[in-house]
Amino acid sequence: MEEGKGRRLSHLCPAGEIARTHQEMKGVNNMPFINIKITRDGATAAQKAELIRRATQMMVDVLGKNPKTTMVLIDEVETDNWGIGGETVTERRRAESEQK
Repeated sequence: MEEGKGRRLSHLCPAGEIARTHQEMKGVNNMPFINIKITRDGATAAQKAELIRRATQMMVDVLGKNPKTTMVLIDEVETDNWGIGGETVTERRRAESEQK
């Protein structure tokens, strides 16, 4: 087998929802990909589903993209791993709560 042909790409999606062979992924560059990053603060499954729905619809409304090929990935990041202005979000929130 030619290198890279027919390999499973399930490592791209741990749950395997988008696992496809190399041949099945032809044309993947035509698929809009939206990556939403949020802090892990307890967004509910319903809220995340709404983010996915609205982000997909935005691509349809603004760019005329096909919703069936629009991929949305939500990354939830621990506040210790997200920095703004040289501080972690955890530190910033702690300082804000102490000022109140």
